[in-house]
Amino acid sequence: MALLADSDCVDLTVGAPDPERGAAAFRAAAVAVARDRQRRDAGDGFQWLFNGDGVTHWATVGAGTFVMVDDRLESVPADDLGLFWCTIPAPANFLLRLQWLRWRQEDASGVFVRFPHPEPCSEGNPAFSAIYRGFEVQIDELGLPGASAIHRTGAIFGQRDQRLRPPKTRPPAEWNDLEIAVRGQSYVVRLNGEVSTEFENRDPARGLPTTRMAPSYIGLQISPGSRVAFRRIAIKALP
Repeated sequence: MALLADSDCVDLTVGAPDPERGAAAFRAAAVAVARDRQRRDAGDGFQWLFNGDGVTHWATVGAGTFVMVDDRLESVPADDLGLFWCTIPAPANFLLRLQWLRWRQEDASGVFVRFPHPEPCSEGNPAFSAIYRGFEVQIDELGLPGASAIHRTGAIFGQRDQRLRPPKTRPPAEWNDLEIAVRGQSYVVRLNGEVSTEFENRDPARGLPTTRMAPSYIGLQISPGSRVAFRRIAIKALP
């Protein structure tokens, strides 16, 4: 499944009753879409979701935000959880690659996959919809107080039925490579080239793959009190 960008959906009839003007508008829109797709081409079947060239296809819900600094995204936390999410629907099955960095050992974040369009939930904060209806690959070296390995870096947060391996995280201020492969209801996470966890989802109410009528998305967590950066975020559709 190809990615469908926001800019691919353009009403070319509004304000253009003149056929010549309508044709010109169509050509201009087609050129803009083609340029946008070319800009997102990361090679080897991957498309950039972020490569330091703007955040046109990203939005924030909840508290805090991300800002672009040079070629990276940096979290700006607030007093509650936030979600910075890509508004381009993810393919039904995909391979997601990115790099992340924390400045301090205690800084935390996460990468959310396969959640629906964020909506207000029982907590009132729409960022929680990604937690309850998608899955989070955790970035947290310390974990919650008394937390087990399922709440720490490289794990799928809170899921007990996963095959965890000790993650090999690089020191603070160094970039880490993260790869998340999602096919069907199988999840494989690689951290710095080595598998950190494998997981089979058996919950029919969450982690649903993209369909035309119900797209799913990827996003980044804004954790209160933590400063984390991301860069080179690219995605590839899998069969």
